[in-house]
Amino acid sequence: MKVSVWMTAYNHEKYICQCLDSVLMQKTNFEFEIILGEDFSSDNTRDIVINYKNKYPEKFKLYLPDKNIGMMKMDMATKQLCSGDYIALLNGDDYWTDDNKLQLQADLLDKDSDAIMCFHKASLINEETGENFESYFGEETNELPIESLLNGYNPIMTPTVMVRNCFELESWYEELPYGDMPLYLMLAQKGKIMYIDKNMSVYRIHSSGNWQGESAYNNLLKDLDFYKFINEKLDYKFDKKIDDIFAQRYYELIKVCIMADKTDESKKFFELLETGYKDFFNKNADDMKTFSEIIYNGIYKNNHSELLSKPIKWKVN
Repeated sequence: MKVSVWMTAYNHEKYICQCLDSVLMQKTNFEFEIILGEDFSSDNTRDIVINYKNKYPEKFKLYLPDKNIGMMKMDMATKQLCSGDYIALLNGDDYWTDDNKLQLQADLLDKDSDAIMCFHKASLINEETGENFESYFGEETNELPIESLLNGYNPIMTPTVMVRNCFELESWYEELPYGDMPLYLMLAQKGKIMYIDKNMSVYRIHSSGNWQGESAYNNLLKDLDFYKFINEKLDYKFDKKIDDIFAQRYYELIKVCIMADKTDESKKFFELLETGYKDFFNKNADDMKTFSEIIYNGIYKNNHSELLSKPIKWKVN
């Protein structure tokens, strides 16, 4: 088997048909399979998935647990079913827009033995606001170095990824808050990550997504846990860059906690930033002075609504 399309779906009734049709439309000179874990949805997603399996029995391998097991356990279970030389990633709420996507990515990995992974441009659609924009790749070459992955944000949209099937998910993976970034970071130590400058996917942003459905506060805490863990797994080789990420996340947590009237939490993160990340603290001295006035002197937060309402800046400058 050349390619395994590695998928999970949960409460994706609204999206799953478009997603699966975009896979089945692929034109390839090789065989591909669809590995799909359906995580005991409360809507009709499972029925739809089973109908597709019945219609295309040779294409689908389904994993259907009898209870909801969560994203990370689902990844652990379904990865073992992927028999392809390459694995293409896709979630049940996203879809592909180019019927040559799998062929183009497999050709790249065939030709470049040093490449362990490739990804491409995508459209991002925010279903809450109607905003539609393209992902951005800012490197001077078509290779993404591991250092750029550690700029504090993820420039890779999941439905754009194809990787070599040369890895196993270790037990610690299951304890992480999300699975995409740790996979990319671990693979980046084994080979090149290459970029294709062609838009071939749509990534949906909506309130029921695994990441978008969480509060900013919880996502920031998840990020802190993740980067603490991955720093150890990377043998602290990128400690300075990960420190920069921690400083940015504490900065954003201060804002989020002020807006939520969590005074004690605001103080905790302010003091962590002040004592542990002096360079970042001093670089943002004006903002820190404002935070201090709000937290310690009781200055009304709405006086500084422009600062506090700025979108979270996931990228570290």
